[in-house]
Amino acid sequence: MEKQLDEMPLVSYDKALEYIKTLEYGNEQNIVFLERQLYELLQTLNDDTNLLVLLMHEQIMHNRGARARSIANKIWEIGGAVTPTSEVIYIDNLMNLGLSEMAGAALAPYIADIGTSVQTQSFLLVKYALYSGNMVLLDRLLDYLPATEEYNILRDLIILFDELNVSTHLPAIMEKLFAKLQNSMLGFSFNLFSDREIPDVEFVFYVDDSVSDCEELRQSLDIVISSYCAAHQLEDLINLNTVVYPISRHLRFDKYFAGVL
Repeated sequence: MEKQLDEMPLVSYDKALEYIKTLEYGNEQNIVFLERQLYELLQTLNDDTNLLVLLMHEQIMHNRGARARSIANKIWEIGGAVTPTSEVIYIDNLMNLGLSEMAGAALAPYIADIGTSVQTQSFLLVKYALYSGNMVLLDRLLDYLPATEEYNILRDLIILFDELNVSTHLPAIMEKLFAKLQNSMLGFSFNLFSDREIPDVEFVFYVDDSVSDCEELRQSLDIVISSYCAAHQLEDLINLNTVVYPISRHLRFDKYFAGVL
């Protein structure tokens, strides 16, 4: 049974942020309450970018990708300073919505100063490296990161992709996957596995309710990968897998950003 959060007025950005942290993606009633409160706040704090970031996130939770992309563009046009938390949420959601160029531009200053920024933005930078298929960037990031189990799998993954001569093709493969998802995409994450002879990466895509059959879409994504490999005479990437879920299956805010915010 979905948890019903207290519906006390959210009188500030901080209150709205705290509310959203434990809000389940599938909790329609509380998502609608949050949306109403954010619009009320924006009536008095017009074009407040921090509030707009939360509204963008809420629209993703609410299955409204087109509206979330519109808000993302508005935030981009307004510019200005945001809180560190809002910046992380915003850049993460640029990737979640398939806005690759904007995400890359937002992260460019951090990539330029990678030795410093990796200490505070490793979550976004590693996600972006996989998201964009940029193994060179991922390799650079790992030079600064500890030898955890997850990062060791990524190191092995880079070695394997180099051995298969596929590293330079990964950006094109990711672009084709995003093209297949078009405007239904609302989220992106990844899982890493080391329980087989080779390291495995699983790309997790969350989509809106315009997708009636997630398994069918997943199969079509796998065909995109195998067709690309066949066309370029590459070994089939059995260690690159995909899974598609409705956005309601997404891990809630506080668990997803655990240790990040």
